[in-house]
Amino acid sequence: MMMPWHRKPPREQGVALITAVLIVALAAAVVTAMIGRQQLDIRRTANMLEADQIALYARGLASWAGEILSRDHRAGRVDHLNEAWATVLPPISVENGQLSGRLEDMQGRFNLNSLVVGGVPDPLAVARFRRLLRLLGLDEDLAVAVLDWLDADINPGFPAGAEDDLYLGLEPAYRAGNSRMVSPSELRLINAIDGTAYDKLQPHISTLPVPTPINVNTATAPVLMSLAENISEENAQQLINGRGKEGYASVAQFLANKELAGREIVGDGLSVGSNYFMAIGDVQFGRIQQRYFTLLDRLDNGRVKILTQSTGTL
Repeated sequence: MMMPWHRKPPREQGVALITAVLIVALAAAVVTAMIGRQQLDIRRTANMLEADQIALYARGLASWAGEILSRDHRAGRVDHLNEAWATVLPPISVENGQLSGRLEDMQGRFNLNSLVVGGVPDPLAVARFRRLLRLLGLDEDLAVAVLDWLDADINPGFPAGAEDDLYLGLEPAYRAGNSRMVSPSELRLINAIDGTAYDKLQPHISTLPVPTPINVNTATAPVLMSLAENISEENAQQLINGRGKEGYASVAQFLANKELAGREIVGDGLSVGSNYFMAIGDVQFGRIQQRYFTLLDRLDNGRVKILTQSTGTL
């Protein structure tokens, strides 16, 4: 005998339907989350691969720069802006992107780490830096604050010096460097040097690992004007024109320029050749664009060594 068929009460049917819908909704949510996570993982992996590819291209640009500088060393020890190393590498198309690069002589700038030598301020470098500040429309007493940041003692200089007693009172607090600078941007930490002052100084300064002479064949006009009192912009432009196609062959030839006649200028801290160069590479690959900076040290034997690598703004 067959058992009678009983329908579930409407309430139970409703609960079962709601449960089924909930299960389907949960399953759909899980699948959607899995797809989203997968897409995120794919995008993250793609970004990592693109970043790795950009780093390889940047390394290649640094190798190109090193080879150019080594060849230049074999051709002679005078460095000027008409040589092959100073030629801008135009954009080169690569798979899924492009790259370009150039070299800049860092000894054409004033090296802030030349201000203090052996723990003692160098009078000639300090005088030139004071003039550079004045020429750029800045208070030359800012040099005192920079010297305090570089020297090893904790005694503030007069009248604009600053040491730990000032910097530890700031928010956030930090200590004075009391050692050589590793980046020009370190100036922004120094008392009284604001964004405006930094922007004016930045194109004309460097922070090389050792004191270095200024290359008169590549120096900017304000740096040339800072070499002695009363060198005008017109004088500086004539000094630049006097480089000709081959540059000054010696510091003595530079000093013999009529634009410097009657001025008390010495050859100490000057040169016509350089060891430190910055390779600047612009790389675009896929959706990523990046600017790389590689500081290169060309040794006396012509070999080129990478000192630092970074990204951002010079």
